[in-house]
Amino acid sequence: MSTLSGQRPSRQGEHMTAPVPRLYHAAPSYYSMIARLALIEAGVPFEPVRLDIHRRKQQLDPDYVRINPDMTVPALAWPGRILADSRLILAEAFASLPASAESEAWVDKHYAFPIEELTMGRLMATNPLARRFFPRTLVSIHARLLTLAEAHPDLAERYRHRAERFAERIETFDPSAVVGLFAHRLAEAESLLDQLDAALADGRSFLDGQAYGPADVVWTVFLARMRFVGRAEAVTRRPSLARYEAAMSARPSHHAADLWTKLHPLRMLRQLFG
Repeated sequence: MSTLSGQRPSRQGEHMTAPVPRLYHAAPSYYSMIARLALIEAGVPFEPVRLDIHRRKQQLDPDYVRINPDMTVPALAWPGRILADSRLILAEAFASLPASAESEAWVDKHYAFPIEELTMGRLMATNPLARRFFPRTLVSIHARLLTLAEAHPDLAERYRHRAERFAERIETFDPSAVVGLFAHRLAEAESLLDQLDAALADGRSFLDGQAYGPADVVWTVFLARMRFVGRAEAVTRRPSLARYEAAMSARPSHHAADLWTKLHPLRMLRQLFG
């Protein structure tokens, strides 16, 4: 698989005898951040394989489609076994931790929120270039998926199914409606932050009250995304939430997992044109 070759295995896995899974991910991908943070916090060794999902669009390569038919990142692959979704990876990473009902409820709330509509909604609402460029990119990828379906009959159904998803995204990110879309999603995010702040008001260190777990992973990444979309004050003006965010961001895993709290133009340019 030459186009999807891996980087050097994580040093965490040097003394392991079992096969080390490969994590297919992209640095700026929100759900890749969840997978990276979950695996690092749980101490699960992995070999990172970075995909260029912007310029080269490696997530559409036939080799990767055979790994993850949804053509998304992340995906965690062992020989004969693949977890092609960040929530599955999250559950696998913390499989040995007894799941509390409260923690599971927080994870459910997180995954019910359409994070892309907040992220791209903000970029398109505030940046005329993004408002022009992103819809055109979606249209281009939609056309490419249909072309790939013709070129690879064995994967045609998968490519056409993904093309249908992109048709929906083209409609969702209509430039004429994106300002309202962002305002709506931001209001929903603020409501979730209110709920988080209330839950943390008892001074607990973690969302399930006992130990760092899956709920802490997803909401740490969500809070980083609030900063990414320029709404840091939505976190800092809520005292309990501000305390929690400070504690989570101080953990070594926050840096190790490369959680983006702002757009990194130079890193994006290197990926696009390097």
